[in-house]
Amino acid sequence: MIISIKKNRGGASASKRSQKPDADSLSIQEERSHLLTNRDDFFTQEAYKTLRSNVIFSLTGGEGCKVIQVTSSMMSEGKSTTSVNLAISFAQTDRKVLLIDCDMRRPKLAALLSLGTKVGLSNVLVEPKLLEEAIIHTKVPKLDVMGAGEIPPNPSELLGSNRMTSLLEGMRKVYDYIILDTPPINMVTDAVILASRSDGVLFVVRAGHSERGNVQDATEQLQYAKVKILGYVLNGVSGERGTYGYGKYKKYKSYGYGYGYGYGSTPSASAEEKKED
Repeated sequence: MIISIKKNRGGASASKRSQKPDADSLSIQEERSHLLTNRDDFFTQEAYKTLRSNVIFSLTGGEGCKVIQVTSSMMSEGKSTTSVNLAISFAQTDRKVLLIDCDMRRPKLAALLSLGTKVGLSNVLVEPKLLEEAIIHTKVPKLDVMGAGEIPPNPSELLGSNRMTSLLEGMRKVYDYIILDTPPINMVTDAVILASRSDGVLFVVRAGHSERGNVQDATEQLQYAKVKILGYVLNGVSGERGTYGYGKYKKYKSYGYGYGYGYGSTPSASAEEKKED
């Protein structure tokens, strides 16, 4: 399954955004503008409906709540935005959904969704009694969110702990879908550790940004861990309106850059971009 999500939307605001070159990393304000709302055009809505439907069909078999992990190979490929929009899309079908920020090294959902509490996943894994405080009811009916919480020194250990397993088992009894926004696979081991606790992994690739080699390396790690890959989301595709839904992208633009990802690290990126296709 490959689903393409176009980066442009209908209306004047989308036109203005399309005139600006894409940066490697979007600001929180820019990312918020890509969150799914009822004001989005038909094609954007249909793209996420297609993604939702394909995820449902990929998870047929077995009853009860489904835990879906969303990840990518590297940073800035749109996994957090995709996680939020997929959660919103499921909630729109009257399913009860919990979205959890599992990236405790570089959390984003709290800022992206303007969550009003700093208590989140890391706090709950240390003090389970904080669970009720950590779950935030959003303005979207049926959608709850749990932020990453305070940044701990040992994210991998927390995510691989028995308490994480118990937390997910408990939440399965309450929700229809649990969406896990996890760190990029090639950066740290967190995503692979969590994959065994999910029913499937959705892999996000950003057009014009993702390197083919990085995507292949990440996919091999998931396959080695015997994880079920539900499909790929090709994010940020430019195209005519008639090309929503399934899509093709001939090749990834090649970038060479270094990046430090981890507790206490600072992002860095330097390389000469190759010519546009």
